[in-house]
Amino acid sequence: MSTLLSSHRCSPGGWFRAATRAAFLIGLAASPAGLAAGRSFPEPRMSYLDNGVVRVGVDLALGGAVTFLSANDRPGNLINSADLGRQIQMSHYSGPWPFVIGDKQPSPHWAGLGWNPIQTGDCFLNPSEVLEHRNDGRELYVRCRPKLWPMDDVPAECLFETWTTLDGPVAHMRFRCTNARSDRARYRPCAQELPAVYTVSRLSRLMAYTGEKPFTGDALTHVTNDWHQPWPWTRFLATERWAALVDESGWGLGVFKDDGGEFHGGLHGDVRSADPKHGSTAYVAPIHRENFDHNLVYEHETHLMVGALADIRARFNAMATKTPPTWRFERDRQHWTLHDATDQGFPLRGEWRITTGGKPWRIDGPTFAWRAEQAPVARLHLALHGQEAATFRLRWKRSDDARFDDSKSLTFELPGDGEFHLRDVRPGASVGYRGLITGLSIEPVTPLREGVEFAIRSVTLTPATGP
Repeated sequence: MSTLLSSHRCSPGGWFRAATRAAFLIGLAASPAGLAAGRSFPEPRMSYLDNGVVRVGVDLALGGAVTFLSANDRPGNLINSADLGRQIQMSHYSGPWPFVIGDKQPSPHWAGLGWNPIQTGDCFLNPSEVLEHRNDGRELYVRCRPKLWPMDDVPAECLFETWTTLDGPVAHMRFRCTNARSDRARYRPCAQELPAVYTVSRLSRLMAYTGEKPFTGDALTHVTNDWHQPWPWTRFLATERWAALVDESGWGLGVFKDDGGEFHGGLHGDVRSADPKHGSTAYVAPIHRENFDHNLVYEHETHLMVGALADIRARFNAMATKTPPTWRFERDRQHWTLHDATDQGFPLRGEWRITTGGKPWRIDGPTFAWRAEQAPVARLHLALHGQEAATFRLRWKRSDDARFDDSKSLTFELPGDGEFHLRDVRPGASVGYRGLITGLSIEPVTPLREGVEFAIRSVTLTPATGP
């Protein structure tokens, strides 16, 4: 189910125990009576968009999650809805672990997931509530109050919104989660499903480009998994930022996230079925790890396409940004995560301010792929206040070596005057900066006193130094 994804990152007992529970329960949940004796799905209340090429439908009885998607020239629903944790739906994660409300406890099977609102409903078959719905034939909008997946009929202290439009075979989906949690504690970063996508198991081949030469027509990869393992899904880097679930003929559903790269996915069950209610399913989700603040307004876009694999790749590659990334921390963390320090929280106002707590800390950038030769310079706009000049380290990881370590790093100096300075760090001069780069990290080398403030406005990957 959708909640399987982040258990390996967010459970306090470790990913193994949570994933073991998850792998066991996906079979149980395929028969909803296993967790919710005497309960059943509500009668569907569908709202559709149809442009003559594809048809997408959301169920207003299930939080407005996408429960129907088909091509008009190839009828048949591609979306699996064997339980309330599948569909195409929003799913977010944070602490505490376990999440409890007074004397109300989570299902023991899912306690390791912590705070986990999902769009469709909870594991006890209580659906999420749609608060607003609009469909003018061009755009389909839904606002809902999600349920907490591990709990029995507990609405989350957040709102979910989705906007869906169609463009030929492509469904453009925009998502927003608005948090209003009474718990203001800061929890460690967790993986987020953006969104969770569950299809019929007939789409049994998970395909993506995972090599070092994106956008060149290089051979695709068939990504496999062993669903019998404690962690049933495969985590992989899609260096063209899309993945597709297709049948044996190469036809199916593609998922593209232009600012991403990490995906999770695979098959569960041995049956290959076109039945949307069958327990066997196929799954894929783009992933970002996030510090999910109590008052966060979290927005993102993902695109879906129905069609032949070659057409999916061509369409998504035409949509993809080909230039190296720039991250500007004007309103949010830009999918970067903070470890072992505190910051000003959401929203950022022109800069990201980090306060040291006396422990070694770091900030990690999101997974995103670019060629080393395209961006030999990292331009950093940052400031330090509260102590003398300090040394910092910029690390990077590659598609062939996904670790951050000193062999792939350079240091730079920063004065402690509280003023913002531009620092052009030249990883392109390092022998370790080669091939496909997939992420950055920044950390202090000089021990910083407790209460020292580090601020950063932007990180820009660029082909050359300059003003």
